Amino acid sequence: MEKIDNLPLFLLGPDFFPGFNGRLRVFEPRYKQMMNDCILDSRPFGYIAMEPKAGELNGWGQPTKMGVLCSVSDYEESGSNLIIEIMSESVFEIEEVIQPVLPNVLDSERYPGVEELMEQAGNPVDGKLYIRAHVNLIDSPKQDYSYREYLEFIGILSPLKPILEMSSMFRGQNLDFERDSQVKDANQQLKFIWKICSSLCYDIELQQKMLSETSSSGLMRICIECAEEVSSRMGEE
Repeated sequence: MEKIDNLPLFLLGPDFFPGFNGRLRVFEPRYKQMMNDCILDSRPFGYIAMEPKAGELNGWGQPTKMGVLCSVSDYEESGSNLIIEIMSESVFEIEEVIQPVLPNVLDSERYPGVEELMEQAGNPVDGKLYIRAHVNLIDSPKQDYSYREYLEFIGILSPLKPILEMSSMFRGQNLDFERDSQVKDANQQLKFIWKICSSLCYDIELQQKMLSETSSSGLMRICIECAEEVSSRMGEE
C-alpha cells in the first residue's frame, strides 16, 4: 500500500469520485498557498469531504476518512482568483491529519494575503495555512463481475437514465448513459460505475461507503440499492 506524507487537502462536498475531471475557483489564502505549492512542486492533493460529525478544530472543519487523489492539469489566473483544472486518480484513506498553523478567524472587512498570514504564524519552516494529512492509497475496486452481471446492472439503471444524466451534469460531470454504458474495456466500465455512484450519491456517509468498497460488484450493488430507492420515491409521487 503506497503512502503519501503531507498530502494537501481541499475540503469540499461529497460529489467527486475517481476518474473525474473538474474545475476549481481558488480565492481563499489557504487554498491559494496549497495550489501554488502543488503547481510549483508538481504535487498531488486530496479532494475530500468535510466530516459533519467531527465538528471543528480551531475553527476549521475536519476531513472525512476517505478522499480522492487529484492532480493539477492546467491553471490560469483570473483577477485575484486561480482557476484550476484537475484530474482525479485513486482513492486514499487518511492515517493522520496535520492541522493548519493558524486558527480560522473570519474578518469580514479585509482579506489578508498568504505572506501576511504566514508572518502572523511566525513563518514556521514546515507550517501551512491548509490542512494536510499522511494518507495511504487504496487499490482500485476488484473487477469481480461477469459481463452478464454488468448488462443486468445497466438494465436496472436504464429507466433512470434522464435522472442520472441530469444529476451528473449538476455535479459538473458529463454522463452519456447510452454511450458510456456500452464500453467493453474493464477500466472504462469502472469509470462508468463511478459516474453512476456520483449521480446517485446524496450525502457524505454514502460517499464514504462507496469509496471504501473493495469490489466493483459491491459498488454496483450499492448503486442498485440507491436506484431502487429513487424509483420507490418516484412511485410515491
